Amino acid sequence: MAIDKNWFVDKINDFLKNDESNRMSLVDGSLIFKPDTIVGFVSGTDPIFNEYKEIIGNFHLTPSEAFSKFCEKNNIKSTYSNLSVVGFVLPINEKTKKENLEYSKTMPSKRWAHTRLYGEQSNQKLQKYLVSELEKEGILSLAPMTKDYLFKVHSKPEKGFFASTWSHRHMLFATGLGSFGLSDGFINERGKAMRCGSIIVDYKLPSDANNRPSDPYEYCTECGDCINNCPVEAISFENRHDKKICYKQVKSTIPYIKENYGIDIYGCGLCQVGVSCGNGFPK
Repeated sequence: MAIDKNWFVDKINDFLKNDESNRMSLVDGSLIFKPDTIVGFVSGTDPIFNEYKEIIGNFHLTPSEAFSKFCEKNNIKSTYSNLSVVGFVLPINEKTKKENLEYSKTMPSKRWAHTRLYGEQSNQKLQKYLVSELEKEGILSLAPMTKDYLFKVHSKPEKGFFASTWSHRHMLFATGLGSFGLSDGFINERGKAMRCGSIIVDYKLPSDANNRPSDPYEYCTECGDCINNCPVEAISFENRHDKKICYKQVKSTIPYIKENYGIDIYGCGLCQVGVSCGNGFPK
């Protein structure tokens, strides 16, 4: 069987259609993410991964570094010569986006909070599923976010307030799926209201790097919709996204979500709904 873009799209969409983790089981049983993914590839040796060490911080792993640590820990031999990164988008249910826009000017809706908690759990399960399906084809792969010894979130790092050792959004940019916006959300064909994932594959896949814009904010029109939606002025034309202010806001939602929805998570997402890039590339 050919391992190509169609293979990944079919595997991801089938998972989203059929796996119970992608259900709003505590709400109405509807899908958390729409089975309408898009997928991008990039070589694991693309120069952009070294650039990320300058942009994000030296702690951000290149695909080769992550895969090397994985192989060393599991006593696996690999030349790392065929590494590819696969990035994918998980579009949020339309009902969830509509509810979050209309619910409140300061707090996330129930569906949005459940998407933040259970949707991310489903996302990580999906990444593990892709790794297992590739293993059936004799291909070694790795989902860095699912490995505690690889994925860490640094507070107050050298290049910003919070940053992780493996950024899915930056992997999506590397694979040519879109660009960043003022709020740091990732603008793509399916819209900024999404979660995303990425894995490393020890298999040479055709790179989509030619689709990657030179400007990391290429598709942001600076319409200001996200600025207007933000309840705490954490987004501006001058400074883009202030992570410190944003963090204080999302953290403040935890007691509300616990009391009203009965789950332990934070959320907001107001910069992702009712905006020109919420459902696709802005026109």
